[in-house]
Amino acid sequence: MPDNLTHFRGNISITNNGLSLIPAFSLNRPAAIFELSVGGERLSFDPEMRFALDGQPWSFILWWRYKLIKSDKFKLHVGAHPAYIFENIMVEDDNGNMVETMKTNRFFAGEISPSYNFNENNKVTFLYLQGRSLGSGPLAINQFVALGTSHTNLSITKKFFLNAKPQLFYLKMNEKDGYFASGSFLIGKKDFPISLGTIISKKIISEIEVDNWIWNISLVYSFNNEFVKRSNPIL
Repeated sequence: MPDNLTHFRGNISITNNGLSLIPAFSLNRPAAIFELSVGGERLSFDPEMRFALDGQPWSFILWWRYKLIKSDKFKLHVGAHPAYIFENIMVEDDNGNMVETMKTNRFFAGEISPSYNFNENNKVTFLYLQGRSLGSGPLAINQFVALGTSHTNLSITKKFFLNAKPQLFYLKMNEKDGYFASGSFLIGKKDFPISLGTIISKKIISEIEVDNWIWNISLVYSFNNEFVKRSNPIL
């Protein structure tokens, strides 16, 4: 284990409706999502791998994130990733017949995200993300700006808790843009790794053609392994 490795954590989700931060990249059918993070106190590798339940790949997003500022109240991180979005298209084969094949769309994106903690469980967040296609296609440039809050470990009962993350966001895709409201909510049992989550998104004003409401329900398995650096091995 490298000396600077402090954590390995993640979420594994099964959902009835695969949704994406960028609506045009949503799968819109049942999916499995793997969100992982491995690294140290400042630099981490945070891959997101998503599949349809029939095993077909949906998207691979290979985040690298670095925490520029890490204090009790204020945090600032930057990140960048290559991404691969998969879609099925119809093409003409050598015999003139239309056949289905998988197309891979490649993107590169960067983000900057400050946050301010009011206390351990409540904070306000901001995110600016810009992505650019690495090939030809109609979705060449995307910009995403979000302002939200995060409320974690809210007690429902002595045994159950709620996490709530509402936000407002602006999305620009080439020449079209729109304003949206969304929220992610998770209910879990304390000291139990499986929880139930949902994402809800509402179009406010948009030139981008998406459904007025989109939502899903997910079963989530979470794990969190933290490592302690020692000067001498324990036998």
